[in-house]
Amino acid sequence: MERLRTELIVTIMAWAAFAAGLSAAAATPAVVVEKSNDKVLAIYASSEKIDVKTESEIYRIIDEVTDYEGIAAAVTSRFCDNLTEEQCRQFKEVFIRLLRISSIKKLGRYRADSFDYLEEEIDGDTAVVRTVANFKDEKIALDYVLESRDGLWLIVNYVVDDVDTIRNYRKQWSKMSFPKSKTCSTSSNKNNNPSS
Repeated sequence: MERLRTELIVTIMAWAAFAAGLSAAAATPAVVVEKSNDKVLAIYASSEKIDVKTESEIYRIIDEVTDYEGIAAAVTSRFCDNLTEEQCRQFKEVFIRLLRISSIKKLGRYRADSFDYLEEEIDGDTAVVRTVANFKDEKIALDYVLESRDGLWLIVNYVVDDVDTIRNYRKQWSKMSFPKSKTCSTSSNKNNNPSS
């Protein structure tokens, strides 16, 4: 009898985990965006000040639904051809940190009072969720571009007031100087090293 009871409990727990996985996987792009925004707004509303602990919680929520690695690769890949592997890795790491900060501070998820969800367009494994971030006296168009990865929708780009984040960062980075070749950075470092 005890064995049957244990097997029944294990079966129920497995079914509950399976059902939870199905409901998470079945979340539409609009639901993914709305739930993460609601969680961020709730934290913001319940916090007297935004300290390191509060920011960490906000980052955790946004990290769950954002493919920062993919965004970084889309922006930095064309520049990595002229960098060493280590320089490229560091460039991507710094860019991801910048992007994470920007995603909550510049894009309005940090300051928004509320969001209006206008429409969801799904085309295969890609979707766009069009929203308006409402601030005190301001409305900012904020569109989320998502891709389905293993049944989960992840944010892979933002379009803020018709400015595509990936395209904008590519344009900004292309104005910066990058070494012309992998040996260029090594030789210039040797010339700047007082011990050589």
